[in-house]
Amino acid sequence: MLKTGIVAFALASLGLTAMAAAAAGEMPFPEGFRTWTHIRSAVIGPASAAFARFGGMHSIYANPAAMDGYKSGTFPEGSVIAFDNHQVFNFQGTDVPTQRRFIDVMQKRGGEWRFSEFNGDSKTVRNVDIAQGQQQCAGCHAASKTDHVYSQFAP
Repeated sequence: MLKTGIVAFALASLGLTAMAAAAAGEMPFPEGFRTWTHIRSAVIGPASAAFARFGGMHSIYANPAAMDGYKSGTFPEGSVIAFDNHQVFNFQGTDVPTQRRFIDVMQKRGGEWRFSEFNGDSKTVRNVDIAQGQQQCAGCHAASKTDHVYSQFAP
């Protein structure tokens, strides 16, 4: 009986922790993002000014709501865009993605874009939370001519 009580308490504590994170406004990991529409992929090499931060191979994915935004130029509520960044290994002249570095996520909620970054393959550990995203990401994205989004979809 004591073990059951301890397990129930532990599960309840985990649930409260998850609810606290949700209440704090952190966006969830974008489950299944690799099944969304693939927008584009690119390799950022050492010659790029963006290499220190974004070096490697990235692929960008958009959920169905974001696809409406790519078509119209204005992204609706619920749009989510994932930027999946991997280290690369050059094998016989071909850049091959290897270890995931991070996943950047943009989410339109309450009429505003929010930004977050998940570390490596983790679905919980963040390099950038919502508050940090406002400081580190939002300013640059505000300069975009297409509703804070730089990538373009060309089927």
